[in-house]
Amino acid sequence: MKKMVPVLLISAALAGFVAGQAMRPKPEGVLSGHFDELSMMPSALAQDKGEVMPFGYNSPREPALAPDAPPITYWNIDDIRKAHTELAEKAAKALTQAGSGSSQSFGGGPVHVQSRNFSIFMLYRAHREQPVLSLTKVNSVWDDAEMHAGAYDFYVITGGTGEMIVGGKIANRQNLRDKDGIIPGEYRGQPIEGGQTFKVKAGDWLLIPPDTPHQPKPDAGGFSYMIMKLNVGIYPWSLVR
Repeated sequence: MKKMVPVLLISAALAGFVAGQAMRPKPEGVLSGHFDELSMMPSALAQDKGEVMPFGYNSPREPALAPDAPPITYWNIDDIRKAHTELAEKAAKALTQAGSGSSQSFGGGPVHVQSRNFSIFMLYRAHREQPVLSLTKVNSVWDDAEMHAGAYDFYVITGGTGEMIVGGKIANRQNLRDKDGIIPGEYRGQPIEGGQTFKVKAGDWLLIPPDTPHQPKPDAGGFSYMIMKLNVGIYPWSLVR
């Protein structure tokens, strides 16, 4: 009888194991393709949003990539040319009036886009015959040079002709201020020393990297341009201006 005890114990253990295996759910296929912490496997949360993208692209646990993206927008070249003419007329009238200020820059036209990390708008730069005090108190016929530590400037010239002085160093460089005080990473001043001169006309494009001085010098008749400011994310979002 004592010899039968081990046999009975082993039989009971084996029966328990077999029963446990029978009750376990069958394994399901797993999609492989792991790269470090990234996975091709869609999460249950991502599946709730419809189309499933890899690497958790549309996961509701992450912030939206473009929460304030503008709608699809189309601009007709005829409207852009019309805006150039209207801005030139506006500038010519303004510059004949007393107290018109130190800026040659006039905004307007159909292009107005602003989001968290980029903006698109249209400007016209007028030609001035007589010098005035610039923003940084330099007596000049030109607006001050600019320098943006936090944003690219992408120009598309839409009308007129002139020069863009790019690169080098800004003499008399000062921090830009607004009602709240100094704006970090934004500078103004003139002249530019050691810059490169580009003759610009309608249809030309110009990309100006961050931290690069640039100064417009419009010919008689001025020039207009569409400017896109692209923030590189190093500085506060308020620098997109």
